[in-house]
Amino acid sequence: MEDDTELVSLYTEEYENIYSNIRDIDKIDIKTILDKQEDTYALRELNNKHYMFISSHWSINNKIIYIVNAYDVEILYQEKDRQINSILVTDGIILVVSTLLISIVSIYLTRPINSLNKISKKIASGKFSERANIKTKDEIGELSSSFNVMAEQIDNKINELNLQVKQKNDFINGFTHELKTPMTAIVGYADLLRLKRCDEEVTKKALNYIYFETKRLENLAFKLMKLMSLTEEKLEITDFEVSDFINKIVKIENNILTQNYIELDIEKSIILGDSDLLEIVMRNLIENANKAEPRDKKITIKGKSLNNGKYRISVIDKGKGIPKEHIERVTEDFYMVDKSRSRINGGSGIGLSLVKKILNLHNSDINIESEVNIGTVVYFELEENVK
Repeated sequence: MEDDTELVSLYTEEYENIYSNIRDIDKIDIKTILDKQEDTYALRELNNKHYMFISSHWSINNKIIYIVNAYDVEILYQEKDRQINSILVTDGIILVVSTLLISIVSIYLTRPINSLNKISKKIASGKFSERANIKTKDEIGELSSSFNVMAEQIDNKINELNLQVKQKNDFINGFTHELKTPMTAIVGYADLLRLKRCDEEVTKKALNYIYFETKRLENLAFKLMKLMSLTEEKLEITDFEVSDFINKIVKIENNILTQNYIELDIEKSIILGDSDLLEIVMRNLIENANKAEPRDKKITIKGKSLNNGKYRISVIDKGKGIPKEHIERVTEDFYMVDKSRSRINGGSGIGLSLVKKILNLHNSDINIESEVNIGTVVYFELEENVK
């Protein structure tokens, strides 16, 4: 053993060192290694190196001799450290690359969401025409498509509300103007009669003007009440014979019309509707046709049964006609093509608006075909009672 090729220490039963070529072996608590029952081994650090100590025992003359062999395993620890360092470096590289890849993928995945978020903020700030431009075929694309549909509905609703506000303002302005004009004339003529004695002709003219303007206000108030009270709950749908219904109206209107007459071309049929409200529709259409000053002094009312379970009623005149740019607006509240002429004729600008609302309650609509100096055709369709 003296050539130090093998590191060995010998100990007595009382743990007394007999021989050792292991330098500084006394620095180790040798008792933890020695065992009488079985061979043991242990790893210990000695002089900055790692050793594996293997303990065995012999029995000599009834005495226990412990033999401790030591093996230098420092190279194993160095290899372990090298591998750990290599693993740490590899893990670091993998972590960095993974972080970059995850960042790139997350940016790619969240870009549509960020775009959608920016668009939603623009819409929230009032830019309702903004739309998301995401064309992917995944859940984000479906969300973008649904978002655009929602934005379109919001935009349409905003436009509808703006239109309603505009129409409401137009209604208030028109109503105020319609009240102001006759009231000014009435107050003026009444003040004239109150303050001075006028001759018979002036007095008659003033009284006539007061009377007719008062009647126009009465008619305006009646139409406004009808316009404001129309609801589906107040409809009284019944079936009635259309020719009898129109003939009754024509008899009344013929007593009112002085320069024009009404010609009928009515097919017999049973129709469904609220006859009282539909009478307002017919009288307004006849009144408008009369104001159009037909060249042949004739107003034609046609009634025809269609093949789709509907019945069409048309009011036709060969009068002044309506310019194309005004046709879409004549059903707005207080809208008049020729305001001065309409007021002379006692018009208020809400007749066709009232007609449109009544027909809408009957699931119908007013249709106008007109050419200037040619004439006008106004028609609507109602349900037939087919048995």
